[in-house]
Amino acid sequence: MTYARARLLVGITGVGTWVVIAALFLALDGASLLPGPDAAFGMQAGALAAVIGIYVVVSLPFDLLGGLVLPGRHGRAVPSASSWLAGWARGVVVQAIVMAAAVGLMIWAGRGAGDGAALGVAALIALAIGLGRLPLARAVAHLGPPVAGPHGATTMTAGDVGFTGAITGIPGRSRVVMPEAWQRQLGNLFDIEVARRRAMAGASYALGIALALAWTVGGVALALALPGGGADGVAAIVTAGAWFTLWSFAGLLILPSVSRPAVMAADAAAAGSFPQADVATVIRDLDRLQDDEPERSGSVEVIFHPIPGAERRIQRLGESTPGVRPWHVARLALPMSWCCLGLMGRAVHCNAGRPELWVMLPAD
Repeated sequence: MTYARARLLVGITGVGTWVVIAALFLALDGASLLPGPDAAFGMQAGALAAVIGIYVVVSLPFDLLGGLVLPGRHGRAVPSASSWLAGWARGVVVQAIVMAAAVGLMIWAGRGAGDGAALGVAALIALAIGLGRLPLARAVAHLGPPVAGPHGATTMTAGDVGFTGAITGIPGRSRVVMPEAWQRQLGNLFDIEVARRRAMAGASYALGIALALAWTVGGVALALALPGGGADGVAAIVTAGAWFTLWSFAGLLILPSVSRPAVMAADAAAAGSFPQADVATVIRDLDRLQDDEPERSGSVEVIFHPIPGAERRIQRLGESTPGVRPWHVARLALPMSWCCLGLMGRAVHCNAGRPELWVMLPAD
């Protein structure tokens, strides 16, 4: 089995596990095991800590496989077990703090002004995560400081070869973040990848943020309104989180199709300024640094991959046209899901067990 397919299997199993757990929690009235809205603060806090602790423990085997076992077995550079564990623990703690703070603020708002206020709080937290991915990513994982790079890009060092950077910040003032290692690996062709990102850093990035936020807020609104959901205590919020996890699973199936056209548009923008052969070289070289799967079946791509395969992208270089397309909606929505106990954010195949990719998921 190839490295790419092994990772995909880990992701499918991890995602499937959380779908089953969320569905069973709802079907078996798991909320009855949690303290009601009138319970003391200590009981509420303890129950929330137990829920997040279960999330951490159940995720650990998939994180070990995705972050340590599979890369090592397939000849990828991996840290020592102790270094990986330290980095994983750091990421887990930061994510747990963000999730717990979001729950606490939603309950505070919900008790004071109803579920609508709690929804507003969740929307603000999701927006802050979406626009603030750079500082959040540096809190979650050991990433180097941002450094001014060529053509207005920002470069950062990362230990994980899968780190691809991102477009981050407020639309209109966004930053194109690139891995520092790509400057050495791509040489003069590094400018091509910077041009691709810069072509998407305006309206396409703003549209991606807007659609990811709309998907997230719509899911939270639905989760709060469904049976058992609400914002008057931990039991209701955890129930809403289970519904929202199922909503996030639907997003894993739907949103990649929304994201792929932006990849093609970025390729077309680069091909309009650079030789197509050089653009094709960059696409192939960067694919090798990721899962090294230049070709994949159409059915696998449609369901699991917001980034088309390298050879498919190269074949379309002469056909695609630049334009405004929503930038990576699928992967912007995943860290936003932390706002309502979404459990899919680090279960997907591309970032399982890789804290450096939990907030800035792999882009093209």
